[in-house]
Amino acid sequence: MTHVLYVGGSKDGTRGMMPYGLRKLQAEGDNGIEIYVEKTMQLHGVGRVRVMALEGLHEEVLARQLQHHYR
Repeated sequence: MTHVLYVGGSKDGTRGMMPYGLRKLQAEGDNGIEIYVEKTMQLHGVGRVRVMALEGLHEEVLARQLQHHYR
């Protein structure tokens, strides 16, 4: 198991545990089914982080939201 941060959707900003090897997750959100996909990103001043990002979230939006969560 590994720690992940959810970005986007109704789980935005929450942390959770994910089994190693799991790359995609379907969750029930406020507006129905949400699909999260694994992303690994390099953040300035933080290092590499593993996140479960809402599928279809643009990279620049994802990076901006991650910087907000890691302040």
